[in-house]
Amino acid sequence: MIEPAIADLVPAPRAPEGLPPARYGPFARWLLGWLFGPVEFPAEAAGPLRELAARATLVYVLRSSALLHLLYFNYRFYQWALPVARAATGLGYRIFAPFARWYLGGEQIRAPRGTPLDRPTAAVVEAVRAGHAALVFLRMPRTLPSAVSQLADPFPALVALQRQLGTEGFGPKPVALVPLTLLWSRRPRQLSRGIRDALFGNPEEPGAIRALIGFLLHRRTAFVKVGAPIELARELQDLTDGSADADARIARRVRGLLHQQLARASRVVTGPPLKTPQRVVEETLRDLTLRRALDEIARQRGRADDAVYREARRCLREIAARYHPFAVDVLRRLLWFVFNRIYDGIDVDERGMRRLVETSAKGPLILCPSHKSHIDYMVLSLVCDDHGLQPPHVAAGDNLDFWPVGRFLRMGGAFFIRRSFKNDRVYAATLSAYVKRLLRDGFTQEFFVEGGRSRTGKLLPPKFGMLAMEVDAWLAGVKHDVWFCPVSISYEKMVEGQSYQRELAGGEKPREDAKALLSATRILRRRYGRIAIRFGEPISLAGVFGERGVDPRAHDPEARRKLVAALGWKVAAGINRAAPLAPMGLCCAVLLSHDLRALSEEEVLARADFLHQAALDGGAHTPAWGKPEEALAAGLSPDLRRSGLLARALDSLCEEGVVRRQEAGGERFYAVVEERRMTLDYHKNSILHFLVAPAILAVALRSFGGQAAPLRELLRRAKDLSRFLKSEFIYEPGRPFEAVVGENFQLLLRWGLAEKRGSEGAESILPTPSGARELRLLAELLRPFGEGIWLAATALSLLRGGPLEPKEWMRAALDHGRAAYLAGRIRRVEALSKATLESALAMLEDRGVVARGEGKGARLALAPAWRPAKKLAQLVAEVDLFLK
Repeated sequence: MIEPAIADLVPAPRAPEGLPPARYGPFARWLLGWLFGPVEFPAEAAGPLRELAARATLVYVLRSSALLHLLYFNYRFYQWALPVARAATGLGYRIFAPFARWYLGGEQIRAPRGTPLDRPTAAVVEAVRAGHAALVFLRMPRTLPSAVSQLADPFPALVALQRQLGTEGFGPKPVALVPLTLLWSRRPRQLSRGIRDALFGNPEEPGAIRALIGFLLHRRTAFVKVGAPIELARELQDLTDGSADADARIARRVRGLLHQQLARASRVVTGPPLKTPQRVVEETLRDLTLRRALDEIARQRGRADDAVYREARRCLREIAARYHPFAVDVLRRLLWFVFNRIYDGIDVDERGMRRLVETSAKGPLILCPSHKSHIDYMVLSLVCDDHGLQPPHVAAGDNLDFWPVGRFLRMGGAFFIRRSFKNDRVYAATLSAYVKRLLRDGFTQEFFVEGGRSRTGKLLPPKFGMLAMEVDAWLAGVKHDVWFCPVSISYEKMVEGQSYQRELAGGEKPREDAKALLSATRILRRRYGRIAIRFGEPISLAGVFGERGVDPRAHDPEARRKLVAALGWKVAAGINRAAPLAPMGLCCAVLLSHDLRALSEEEVLARADFLHQAALDGGAHTPAWGKPEEALAAGLSPDLRRSGLLARALDSLCEEGVVRRQEAGGERFYAVVEERRMTLDYHKNSILHFLVAPAILAVALRSFGGQAAPLRELLRRAKDLSRFLKSEFIYEPGRPFEAVVGENFQLLLRWGLAEKRGSEGAESILPTPSGARELRLLAELLRPFGEGIWLAATALSLLRGGPLEPKEWMRAALDHGRAAYLAGRIRRVEALSKATLESALAMLEDRGVVARGEGKGARLALAPAWRPAKKLAQLVAEVDLFLK
């Protein structure tokens, strides 16, 4: 039943009345185009809006009234052939009526004479009744001039009109409410309102003067978003219960939903309101969990509570960010200047970015990117800011907290964490409370699940410290859900490339300080290609608890520990899945996986094409050329060899001096410069996780020396090899080994690399002559890791004379490896890598072959069962089996 007061005011529906189509004259088009040209309208929203307009009458809804916003949206609607609003609320028609043709694109809808409704509200209802689009502002800006005025609420009348449309069965189309957001400033507002906010409104709800100033200053970085529409007919079906005030309740609910959606859209861009650093410290110190922990520490130490609280306050000053919008803007301009100077562009996964923005509206977002360079900190923040997502608060190592970099990074949103604080309970409790505060306030966060930078190009195994803190914070009930987003960041060329090579050869990591910063300015004289950013599927923390059957309110510490570990591996696998199949990585994999003096160009292209298709068949989601339609649009062939991408990668390698190109017999040949193999190895490792499963099977099959391999024995050897490599690669979590082997075994058969013989239960596998080249290529991909494990196994004899410090053992093992390389026992110089030896050592520790002591000065020692020389020789022979 319709509320009488509203029903009496709503005219009966009738067939849509015609108005001249929206039209802007030449001068208006020039002026509005000049004003609003830099403010982009989201192109992806135009199609769905056009489809919606074909079946419904659109009512655009904005948060607070501003004529500038109506001018912008109507002009953009006109450009995109969308319905232009022919009536609007909240603009003071008495003042602006003479200019209606300017901002409505033609004649306006006029309210009937003598209507009791507010005239703009009546005009909106009349426009919708006649089938024309309209625009509604929810409220006036929060300024002193508007404090004494209120906007009339058109939603009860629109609900009543929608009910009439449904009962009469004819007339205009149903009504759809479309939320629109336009922000001139992407920076968060201060929590406490100052005089400027009181006079001119806050950045999210600016008054006329602030909107004009924001437009003039920030129109090139303004943000526009079209929200999910609300169809009134559906709301009537879902909520009508026959009561007298049903329509009024529906109107209140719809208005509330619009408020929530528009506020959420603004919050996604700007982030939560800013608090002063002192307030953040005080609120963090009031955390009950932190207070209980500090009280317990004080009792155990026998110290006064005040002393422990002062220590916690010092820790917070050491940790906490001091986010400042002005500093963010300055850093943004500086970083874009640097990036445009040294990089050829940033290739962003637009679809993944849109999914990320949508996810951030559901709950706090935690970005977990791969960590390959110091550039990672900055580039992801810039990309988020450009795509309408608040720049994240980034967990950075305290090695970057040096003057002047540390101060600027703090103001840009970085918070600093010590590399190790295992025995510092006050620091650990304080950091955990600060992370909880960030989550409670709703800040987007970013941390590197690997812990440190990868020097090899492969993703490092996840560290679980920050993950555990985020899980604990969520378990405290600060938010309904938290979303972890895996992010892959790839570089065509590494800024730190030469530094990484020195470290892998056994050199010390250079110290980050002001002197190193000044010397790093030399990078401005070089170009480093493109950066590729890809986003994995966001992971719901509540969903992970549900998948594992763990009750967030009642579980034991062991269940929580396993869940955190599962989450870490899930995030890491998501990063690997999101990584692109870079043409540079494919070329480097081919060039490093043969024993010839050089490979012809045709051979390089053919082998790279095979690896590309093998990776796609094995589950890689992003081909080297992106998507076929994107390749064609860019003038590239979806066939990798014909696309020219591989040739470009080879040209780049030759220009960099890591590959030599020679011509003979009418062909081009490519040979790797031996001392630069580590550079190629980095790019090869960035795509190797897509090929490791079939490569393990290829190595296991080759270990039979070309003879038929009994299927059971082949699978056993593949399992043994995967255990040797468990510290090198991240396997897909939740997938049994047998299932992975089965799928990849079928791929070997499909590619024609092997064939099955024998009856069921007594099958044997035989490599095919036609697939020998590809089988050898797959197997050779893993040779550097096999030789690295062999080197670690042989270097264990150094421990038979007694325990050694890890660094001392590493130096001796690398020296032993260089001798083996010169003697020809090791064929790949990239096997002489500190990172490969460390991974092999971690595997041997896990198998109980060696043990590492606790605390500072801990030494490596052989386990008692492995001290006999015969036992070590058996281990070496076991590894040697896979190096045939």
